[in-house]
Amino acid sequence: MFKHILVPTDFSETSREALPYAYKIALTDRSKITLLHAITMFEYDPHDKKHSFAAMDDIYAGIEASANAQYDEIIEDANNHSRDLVIDKVMQRGISPHEVISGYAKEKNADLIVMATHGRSGLSNILLGSVTEKVIQTAPCPILVVKKPDHADLKKLVFNTILVPTDFSESSQKAMEYAVGIAKKYRAGITLMHAVEVRFHPAYYAGGVESIFDLDPDVKPRIQARLEAFLQSFDVSGIEVKTKVTDGDSHNEIVKLARSEQYDLIVMSTRGHDEIADYLIGSTTDRVIKRAPCPVLVMR
Repeated sequence: MFKHILVPTDFSETSREALPYAYKIALTDRSKITLLHAITMFEYDPHDKKHSFAAMDDIYAGIEASANAQYDEIIEDANNHSRDLVIDKVMQRGISPHEVISGYAKEKNADLIVMATHGRSGLSNILLGSVTEKVIQTAPCPILVVKKPDHADLKKLVFNTILVPTDFSESSQKAMEYAVGIAKKYRAGITLMHAVEVRFHPAYYAGGVESIFDLDPDVKPRIQARLEAFLQSFDVSGIEVKTKVTDGDSHNEIVKLARSEQYDLIVMSTRGHDEIADYLIGSTTDRVIKRAPCPVLVMR
């Protein structure tokens, strides 16, 4: 599925968390990996105490020399995992990192971008990281957003269970298409879920009503039927598929289910029925990425 994997890096420890996942997918799909370091003067490294305003050519030369040395470290580590990994290293200058990353992905027809939720700054773990956020908004291909894996052994890095939230929109159909392809590649199971979001007046809670299912028992079977109909559009032969209907805020329900059932991957779209969500990364998608216990594959 993914023949060209782009891995942006600022060489921080957190950005390197994306590498094991990129290696795993590349070995499975026999893909090429491109490591991309975006050199941007105004955002390069505000935490560097040795930062100075020397001639621009001198600054670029120093940064590129340092980047090459760190690239060599990464490639040596990759070779320790497998000699079959094909890795290119690229440096590009630009105004902002996300423009360099998205522009390169479009120019070189990358199939997948793999990156961590944040880079150097610890705060960006809370804020999702402006670079990751903007790449999700502008990238021409899916983005796998990851956090530090529990182990470095690629054999134990698995995608055996996949959770696919849906609001039945066209964009969520695209997410399901990717999930089906991944499930067949990794022989994984899929759970297709929908969370019914209904806000109640406080008086209902005082009366003992805690769920839409209490007010209308037919809601759950109706949604279940929609999920079954949704599945008819996909070739899920050979895949164990489950459906799940819950009620509550979508992002809370997705994260709660991912944690309780220990899913290996969440696949979802940034767009839903509300098109403005595309510009906000979709409040649901944004919140899921921040709190998810597993990697999240996101597409626009």
